[in-house]
Amino acid sequence: MYMDTKKKLRELITREGAVMAPCAYDALSARCIEEAGFELIGTTGFGMHGVMLGSPDNGLLAYNEMVEACGKMCDAVSIPVMADAEGGYGNAINTFRTVQTFEKAGLAGLFIEDQKLPPNCPFLKGTQMISVAEMIGKIHAACDARKDQNFVIVARTEAHGEEAVERANAYADAGADMVKIIPMSLRELEYYPTVVKAPLHLGFAPGKGINDGLTAADAGKMGYKIVTFPMTTLFASVKAMKSILAQLKEKGTDDDLLPQLVNFEEYFKTVRADTFRAMDAKYLIGER
Repeated sequence: MYMDTKKKLRELITREGAVMAPCAYDALSARCIEEAGFELIGTTGFGMHGVMLGSPDNGLLAYNEMVEACGKMCDAVSIPVMADAEGGYGNAINTFRTVQTFEKAGLAGLFIEDQKLPPNCPFLKGTQMISVAEMIGKIHAACDARKDQNFVIVARTEAHGEEAVERANAYADAGADMVKIIPMSLRELEYYPTVVKAPLHLGFAPGKGINDGLTAADAGKMGYKIVTFPMTTLFASVKAMKSILAQLKEKGTDDDLLPQLVNFEEYFKTVRADTFRAMDAKYLIGER
């Protein structure tokens, strides 16, 4: 069934409480997130760098590579997908095209950040920011570029403390639908919703001591609207693969590993095999 995913995302962020959005790094992980019953999918530049390049999140993935990968995720699911669009892949004019192209690819929204290019994960190394004025130009370009006003523009800042608050509020005034700050402590996480005047997008960071013991619902009560889990599916899959491969190398067979694997029927369900079998029956008339 067709879903207007941009309209659906708008509905999700206007309802009570926080929306959970595990992050996908490819079409298969997106399918797993939808199959688990979530209503929104995020993407993770952190995970896509790892999966596609085997590298940390250091800005090496090109604009066209990200668009193609995100488009495949959108094609694989029926729920909204929000993209990590890094720093817009250039200046404000590049950002204009980025929004147009990501929207055409099927995304329901994206966030752009105020890092100097090339961007990198703040947990990898320190970051530098562009000026507030330059970022506001990118936000204006992003808002003007979208065809559907339901397409959600999120502005992310790498600043912390009072500078983060000032930047976030300036970005909201410039037209961003939501803002995203990366808390580096529980104190920051609790503080930002009390002083930022726009809906807040939050990413949970596992094992960093920032959101330990908190749920997405807890974050929603603080005032956060979207809570993503950028590393959860990625770290889970890497751990599972490393474990199973170590056992395979030791045993020389996967006979004893079957309880740790999905079976053919489970896998075919996840990749919608019945849908394609039905298409075979409907369309491949001349091949029978």
